[in-house]
Amino acid sequence: MAWIDLPGDEDSPALRRLTKRYRDEGRAVPSVIAALKPNPRGMRAVLQMNFAITFGGSVLGRRTEELIATFTSALNDCFY
Repeated sequence: MAWIDLPGDEDSPALRRLTKRYRDEGRAVPSVIAALKPNPRGMRAVLQMNFAITFGGSVLGRRTEELIATFTSALNDCFY
């Protein structure tokens, strides 16, 4: 397994803003998002897209979207 040294959640003003939501909820930034920390502009773009189109961003509703995400993750052997 590869190990990547990532900046901390508060290592820059941009990362402080981007990770605030997770810190306020008392949880870690998901690894798939945290991998983008070296590029805060890219991380911000991915988070904006994610918030706009997933989990409540469609007519399906949060419950159905979560079920689809869970099923897709299981099919792809994703365990996160």
